[in-house]
Amino acid sequence: MSPTPHLSINLGVYNKTMTLNDVLKGKVKLEEALVEHSTGIKILPASIELKDLEKVNIKNMSSILQNPTSNLILDSAPGIGREGVAAMSAADEILFITQPNASAVVDIYRCRKIAEKLNKKILGIVVNYRRGYKHELSNKEIEKFTEIPVIETVPYDIEIEKSVAAKLPLYNQRANEGFYSLASKISGYEIERRKSFFDRLFDLFSRINRRINLK
Repeated sequence: MSPTPHLSINLGVYNKTMTLNDVLKGKVKLEEALVEHSTGIKILPASIELKDLEKVNIKNMSSILQNPTSNLILDSAPGIGREGVAAMSAADEILFITQPNASAVVDIYRCRKIAEKLNKKILGIVVNYRRGYKHELSNKEIEKFTEIPVIETVPYDIEIEKSVAAKLPLYNQRANEGFYSLASKISGYEIERRKSFFDRLFDLFSRINRRINLK
């Protein structure tokens, strides 16, 4: 779920009759506003209409998320504005996402201070959109400034932009590697990676060679 409509737009789920805004106003229950995406995940979209922000009390987010029946991922905008603080207040654990530049990392430092005051568990930092340029902050520099460990790095890949434009999940093996690794670290379970065409082809030849050697 996301307090802003970015997630629902990226997944092609918007202009729904019931949204997070309605849940926060107390008009509908959370379960009634959930939308199942074609991939099987369920999301709680926010409205894209400005008028739907009227009489929305974002502080209600903590109460509506009490005792969830399954794990919830709350996607929030960065910073220490009302939305960011409300999201941190409602969360049990916090995972910071940043890009390797100074302005983005400063936001993480400020949010860490708020999270500590709220006694929230911080899982770490994910460095997204890394291109490998010399002017980018290194993971060590980010860790030193924020005093939070970097647990994963996701490199820039044009396939990510293509998947967002297509409003479809990312299936490219190279781009997905960081996401699979991150999922394994957070969940504590080894997440099976999708194999690319060349990986499957290599496995096929390996099985054929084993059969030949056994004869």
